Amino acid sequence: MKMTKIFLALLLLSSLVLLDSCRSRATKNRNTAKNRSTQTAPGTAGPSAQQVMSRADTVLSKVSAMSAEQIDIPKVSGEDYPRTPWGSSYIPKPDLTAYTTFETGLANFNSGEYDKALGAFSQIVVSGRPAELVPNSYYWMGECYYAMQRYADALPYFEYTTKEGPTFKREGAFYKLSRCNYSMGNTQAAGMWYERLMTDYPKSSYGPKLRKLGIR
Repeated sequence: MKMTKIFLALLLLSSLVLLDSCRSRATKNRNTAKNRSTQTAPGTAGPSAQQVMSRADTVLSKVSAMSAEQIDIPKVSGEDYPRTPWGSSYIPKPDLTAYTTFETGLANFNSGEYDKALGAFSQIVVSGRPAELVPNSYYWMGECYYAMQRYADALPYFEYTTKEGPTFKREGAFYKLSRCNYSMGNTQAAGMWYERLMTDYPKSSYGPKLRKLGIR
């Protein structure tokens, strides 16, 4: 009976010691967690949410205080930069003066005013505008000289057409070169241009016309 009491006393003492030890560890853990929450290790954590919001409010207040004059935004007038209804810039209108000059030359040629036609076509050739009409103008200058029976003057313009002129005028230029030389009495040169014509354009309608004149 005495031994049983001693055993129970020792068991109770051990329980008290174990309970006290557990309490000490729990208290120590709470203190450690508290210290970690209040202390930030160097280089491992950024500013708090409150600090970030404070800085953002400061920046926004500065931006709100700025006026259009302080920002110095250039003002663009709608008249300086006109826009189409769909928002794109207007394309400048092309200069049609040179095209009008070419049309005037053709009208003068068709009405028999060859001197005026020469003046219009030569204006395009000298100015070089528009560039795409320069070779065609050379050809029509040859036609003007041919119509005035100035065959020697017409030759270089037709020769130019065979080399640099528009392709749709080459056939006619070969024909006129043969005719010009024939009219000047240069039958050999007329025959040479006839051969060039038939070589490049075997089915040309100008062939029978030259052969009818005796050009071979």
